Amino acid sequence: MKKSLAIFVFRLICVCLPFLGRAQDPQLSQFYSAPLLISPAFAGINSTSKVNFNYRNQWPNLEANYQFTSFSADLSIGSINSGVGIIATTDKQFANLKTTSLGLQYAYHIDLSPDQTLSMGMQGTYVNRGLDMSNLITGDQINNLLTGGSLGASTDPLLANMNNQRAYVDLSAGGLLNTRNYWIGFSAHHLNQPNKSLISSTEDLLATKFSVQVGTKIILQENFYEADSYEDRNNEKSISPVVHYKQQGDFKQLDMGAYVTWSPMVFGLWYRGIPIVKSKIGTPNRESIVALVGYKQDNFSIGYSYDITMSALGPAAGGAHELSLAYLFDFDFSLKKPFVKWKRNLSCPKF
Repeated sequence: MKKSLAIFVFRLICVCLPFLGRAQDPQLSQFYSAPLLISPAFAGINSTSKVNFNYRNQWPNLEANYQFTSFSADLSIGSINSGVGIIATTDKQFANLKTTSLGLQYAYHIDLSPDQTLSMGMQGTYVNRGLDMSNLITGDQINNLLTGGSLGASTDPLLANMNNQRAYVDLSAGGLLNTRNYWIGFSAHHLNQPNKSLISSTEDLLATKFSVQVGTKIILQENFYEADSYEDRNNEKSISPVVHYKQQGDFKQLDMGAYVTWSPMVFGLWYRGIPIVKSKIGTPNRESIVALVGYKQDNFSIGYSYDITMSALGPAAGGAHELSLAYLFDFDFSLKKPFVKWKRNLSCPKF
């Protein structure tokens, strides 16, 4: 009986968590493998077009694990110094709550010099949140179990006001300064702070998320930057220290680490957390150490990363597995060519 009760209480907590707190946005450890998820300013910045696929499975050993999938594509329109992007995502939380979204992006790129580009982008997203109420267990049902031996039907008035779906429009914007050796970006998501509550006449506003991206590329071999052929571009050798800071409401997160590119291989190691900041329960804000191995050759890249959990959940939760795939189409969707005076090169990593 105690074991069954524990399972029921655990499921109840999993269902109630999305309503009790303001959940943070989905996140990827390989954040640069899905640049459109970071900021709409990345759309079409490379003077090429590409598609990306990402999958994340977090805490696979827990019943309340989290799964996230995204597909994105961006097209360069060099004749008007623009790029457009599309991004589709879906995530599954606690086996009950599922969110799907479809976003459209537009970015305008200003070439300040052959080595400097200033980009500004905006995004509109349609989001749908759905709750599977078929396995929803409420507090009064647990009370029925304790007193009568069976769950029975729930009479909780909350259920009468609960919807199994909520749809809303989400607005975002971002800017990026990209140079040959460094980049600085800023983005703001949920500018309109949409209501994501599944309970009628209840507000659960999605807090605006601010993100800052900073990094530099230390070039160990020059010739790949100047070449147009895959043979030369495949010779990249570089080290890229990066910092990615995010804040959404009371939630703060910092990713700090470095990538080593020794073509065709890419290796990465970084730390996620802010140890000097305490969590709400008074513990240090340390989340994970992330290790990455990637392979990129010609117009294809694949990456795998693993998050080693350092929070109170510990290694028993199973960490997080992440897979990324990308394919580059080495052409521009312009009606008139040549479309740019020079070809832009994004200095930030591909993973």
